Amino acid sequence: MTFRILVTSAGGALSPLNIRLMKQCRDGQVRVLAVDQRKDAAGRYFADEFAQVPSGTDAGYAGAIAELVARHGIDLVMPWSDEEALALAAARASIEQAGAGLACAELETLQVMSDKARSYDLLTRAGITIPDWSKAGSRDELTSVSDEFYRKHGDFAVKPTRARGNRGTFVIRADAGKAVPYLGSRELHMNYDMFRRDHLADMAFPVMVMEKLVPPAYDIDVLAKDGVMLRAMPRRRLNPAGVPFTGGVLEPQPELMDIAGRITKALNLSWLYDYDIMTTREGVPVPLELNPRPSGSIAAAILGGVPFYEDLIALAEGKPLPQISLPADITVIPFLDCRIVENAGLS
Repeated sequence: MTFRILVTSAGGALSPLNIRLMKQCRDGQVRVLAVDQRKDAAGRYFADEFAQVPSGTDAGYAGAIAELVARHGIDLVMPWSDEEALALAAARASIEQAGAGLACAELETLQVMSDKARSYDLLTRAGITIPDWSKAGSRDELTSVSDEFYRKHGDFAVKPTRARGNRGTFVIRADAGKAVPYLGSRELHMNYDMFRRDHLADMAFPVMVMEKLVPPAYDIDVLAKDGVMLRAMPRRRLNPAGVPFTGGVLEPQPELMDIAGRITKALNLSWLYDYDIMTTREGVPVPLELNPRPSGSIAAAILGGVPFYEDLIALAEGKPLPQISLPADITVIPFLDCRIVENAGLS
């Protein structure tokens, strides 16, 4: 029997690969409807069907998705961006009434995951080790807290409590000169004098100040139900910044698996998510961010032998997951690929 999935944010760099992997599930009996706010989203050429929809922050977004669910007989909706997950969770009733399950947690849980300060508060109450951090709600507070962290740690980071992909993140390093992007990401590294002179006055509050973490850095893909971790795979990033994705090494270390399980339980999560983990200078892995949706780079884990999309469908249908041996020390590297598309109509 055909299973129909609607996936959002089909313009992501790894969307074509992820859509191909979905369509390979259940001996090819999976159909994918991809949606995006851009009509030239690359994923449209790999999905069975495509629809252009409003932005995830648009008031009409959830209604457009519900209409597509009903029209196409969708079984499961999988959000692939923070904004879309939040918008759809707020409109869960309309999605379910249209006939589909929604593969994300309740709105309140997603709001906690999307706010780094609230995430850290929850993890602290759950007894999970987190980095040294403090919240600043004004320029005066940020100046005071930054001075404290500079004296205490030397190197530290300042970032918005709500942001994605290292946007608005500053890392203050004693050995840094002029402001430079870190490993091709949006994260800027600079010395303390430069941060205070050029950036402190322009910050949008609230922000969080935290000790600087170091590699190794990991993504942990997690599939869960009612706070129980059903499947997980830690992937060590070859680019510690995460963006751009340059590949990863599958490393199911017991310590990382334990952290993932404890986070999942603390949030009482169901469905598929991505936890970002980095390491303190003392060598302790700690949560950096909790993403309220799966990572595009989950494709690396699937290619390495972890059947997350097969698992996702089984979870949606209330079926048990197969027992597998987790792969280890497998390196997955992305490469540029192309497809010929006849009469794309994009000119």
